[in-house]
Amino acid sequence: MLGLVIRDEVRWHDSWSSEIGKRLKVVDSTNNMYIFDEKHSRDDILAIIENAPGELYEIFELEKAPPDSCDFLLDSGRCYNKRH
Repeated sequence: MLGLVIRDEVRWHDSWSSEIGKRLKVVDSTNNMYIFDEKHSRDDILAIIENAPGELYEIFELEKAPPDSCDFLLDSGRCYNKRH
């Protein structure tokens, strides 16, 4: 599955977040991170945020992880690790 981390919340536009929520299935999130349903590709995400400068965000693959060893703990309490 893919995740998107917002690196610069000041320059990030709320309209991009709104469009993400309208057009893609988000399975988990925090204030600055979205986890997308497996059916969505990198191209699906980029099509929505095509006007966002690349330094404002990072898109990467994730996998579920145990709570004692995770890179990201989301609002749901679920943990994820970045795939390398």
